Amino acid sequence: MRTDFEHWLTAQFADTGPFTIFILLVRITSSSAMPVRSSYAHLIGAEMTWREMRALLESAGAPWDGVAFFVGLGHEGGPLPDPVAARKLKEVEADVKADPLVLNRGLFFDREGRHLRIDETSV
Repeated sequence: MRTDFEHWLTAQFADTGPFTIFILLVRITSSSAMPVRSSYAHLIGAEMTWREMRALLESAGAPWDGVAFFVGLGHEGGPLPDPVAARKLKEVEADVKADPLVLNRGLFFDREGRHLRIDETSV
């Protein structure tokens, strides 16, 4: 059975073709969701399974409970140039640190590849 991640990746690639993906590993507690590691990659196909993606995420060597993906496209479509992607990754990271609800603007998944959403809570 395909995961939510695999369904999303297939649909995203069908919609945009190759793209840059910004990846934020996130620690989730009862009161917060904070990025612990981040990176970006250029995806040129939709053949990656959740098992393959998770193996890559595990290689980061940081504990994580969820992962957020944000899509970046060049002006004419396709992946962003590396210098632009590196700058954009820092922006995405800063946005999420300032307001964890920004995670909902991307695609947020748990360790099993199931779609997540975070909601604001009152403290």
